[in-house]
Amino acid sequence: MHERDSAAGERWFHYGAAHPHSTMEIGGVAVVSGPVPSTDELLVLIDMVRAAHPPLRDRARAPGANARGPAAPADHLEKFELPTDGGEVALHAAIERGCAQPLTEVTWGVTLFHGHRDNEFALLLRAHHGLLDGMSLIGIMLAALGEPGLRPRRTPPKPPTSWTPRRVRALLRGVADIALPGQAVTLGPAGVRAPTGPPRRRWAHTPLTRMKAIARAGGTNLNDVYLAALAGALRPWLPDDAAGTVQAMVPLDTRRSDTSNAVGNFHRGVRVALPCRTPTAAERLAATYLATADIRSGRYDPDADTLFDTLPTRWHGRAMALSLHPRRTTLVSTYVPGPAQPLELHGHSIHTLLPLMFLPPGHHLSICLAEYAGTAHLAVVADPSLPAVDELPTRWLAELDALERTPRAAPAAIASGAVAAPAPGDPEHTATR
Repeated sequence: MHERDSAAGERWFHYGAAHPHSTMEIGGVAVVSGPVPSTDELLVLIDMVRAAHPPLRDRARAPGANARGPAAPADHLEKFELPTDGGEVALHAAIERGCAQPLTEVTWGVTLFHGHRDNEFALLLRAHHGLLDGMSLIGIMLAALGEPGLRPRRTPPKPPTSWTPRRVRALLRGVADIALPGQAVTLGPAGVRAPTGPPRRRWAHTPLTRMKAIARAGGTNLNDVYLAALAGALRPWLPDDAAGTVQAMVPLDTRRSDTSNAVGNFHRGVRVALPCRTPTAAERLAATYLATADIRSGRYDPDADTLFDTLPTRWHGRAMALSLHPRRTTLVSTYVPGPAQPLELHGHSIHTLLPLMFLPPGHHLSICLAEYAGTAHLAVVADPSLPAVDELPTRWLAELDALERTPRAAPAAIASGAVAAPAPGDPEHTATR
């Protein structure tokens, strides 16, 4: 199933068109053990991806306009041979260079990287965020590989058709959110406006079981652990005299029963204040649990997206620009669930799946956490002006170390009674996209 003209997707096309110096591309890199595939094999794979979602056959287009006709499979493919035996360092550098060249003629593409290691290659899949969201990328990849989709989750109810008092209040809250002055902390150097150049990308990984164990011990969930560790990792970048808070925009999946398997763009943003100034890891986890209460309580609120449901589509890009303005949003922080078991491509194991995130205009940092085969992969994308970005993945892992040393039940004791705890193992409380 697909949605050709999902309103959420149109927001991103309009937003991207208004900021031509920033890319709106998301994606992932599949690192595969095996011989390098031929061009014909890759074109067959691309055709399978195109079959999963009809708009994937179209060329790039202006927002609100019709597509400029169909693209050929070869239009979506690029290939690069890397320095021999360059290993992971050469591969990551090539991914960074490839992402610095945005797609122009098509809205999605596949890039083959090979030569960096014997019997290994990598496929970079990226797409304009207006075309797909993170869950759709996973769904398309699974469909192309002949795998079953992700386990269905409980879906939010449809919004009411009439204007109830609750829906009017939701509209007023949405208007106030983008109209009132923001108090978000900017992480970049004072007076430096991003972007200053092509973004830098870094990755880190850790066992998923480790993060789940921390969540169980603290009475929270995996998304809280991810955000609490991020809050601690960002502490060194906070200006001593800065007012306001670090505001993370967290996208939530909005698929309903009739669009549960839909391919397209189905999400809304919820802003979460990260407790970066809270002194200890245990207290940061407890504070994050409280700060994400809106995610738990609003996940199934039928009126949550009333503002965008009400606005004409042509105004969505402007509203999104206001919501993501650096004075209101410090960074985007998303979490995408993935396959629990390793996947195969032409009989060869995909041993790593690295997520790719975009950097909103004016922002210095975006973060994505994605699951794959029992591993949590953290992806960092940062403006070149942000100092010591190479250290952020290491700091995040160090925060997980600190949370592992936290006495059991300390966060739960601090937060008990304030917010109802999520049901153990309930996936809708952890996946945000």
